[in-house]
Amino acid sequence: MAMLEPNNDHDQQETQSFSLESLLCEEEDAFESLEQETSDKKCNFDLVKEDLSWEDEELVSMFSREKQTHVFVEEKDHSMVVARRRAIEWMLKVKAYFGFTCLTTFLAINYLDRFLCSFEVDNEKPWMMHIAAITCLSLAAKIEETKVPTLLDLQVVNNSTYMFEAKTIQKMELFVMSTLRWRMNPVTPFSFLDHITRRLGLKSDLHWVFYRKCEALFLSAVCDGRFVRYLPSILATSTMLHVIHQVEPSNAVDYQNQLFSVLKITKENISGCYELIGNIPNTFWIDQRNSHKRNYEEIQDAKNETIDVY
Repeated sequence: MAMLEPNNDHDQQETQSFSLESLLCEEEDAFESLEQETSDKKCNFDLVKEDLSWEDEELVSMFSREKQTHVFVEEKDHSMVVARRRAIEWMLKVKAYFGFTCLTTFLAINYLDRFLCSFEVDNEKPWMMHIAAITCLSLAAKIEETKVPTLLDLQVVNNSTYMFEAKTIQKMELFVMSTLRWRMNPVTPFSFLDHITRRLGLKSDLHWVFYRKCEALFLSAVCDGRFVRYLPSILATSTMLHVIHQVEPSNAVDYQNQLFSVLKITKENISGCYELIGNIPNTFWIDQRNSHKRNYEEIQDAKNETIDVY
């Protein structure tokens, strides 16, 4: 999978001069029950109609900023597609294990995709993709989570094949942030979801079901490399429309028109993404009820098996 993102030539030269090998040598399901309880309830999804000029200004800003960190993906290299998928599968298992938010995981995947646009990972050295995944998830957790596991604890989930010293990942973190031009708070579909739900007010349980379903669908979509081509606003709108049809099918058309009006997006703009979302399998939906904390002895055993990769 070849990923392309417009970059400054000087930045590209600095990025390519960095050697991962030299670095290493230096060494959800709570909403289901809520949905059942509220499935027969009616709720108003009408957006607030009062003067919210400051909200509109925020929306204009998000539309402008979303293009600054958007990556354009062209899937050519099958081995890279597989490597990306495995990296994301690992991230989702870590999410379930430590109870990370959906936004944390989405940010980590965003960082990974943008990083891969600027740095070519050697497919014959799978540890390169793995340390990139660890680094991106660590950075996202530090930004979004209130409790962040240590860099070694982060790696013991799912019996990782490779274990890296904390100092190695810390150096990798600096390299990734530099490669991303320190843009660690990009506009995501969550930005538009938060905007819309703030206008809704989230007054009822069904509003929360709407929000949680959108979160889960965002993660399912981002696991599929085909969705990376779509701007966050397009993915957010397509997702929200799908969920509205699930939770309020009788009034879906009215809410759809309101959504298009607020986001200033047409049905034609989202047709491709909307159709693709309808075909998403639930392969990557992690059941939070199966997550659990591993005991201290198990984590310590994994730490003792930390290896160096040259």
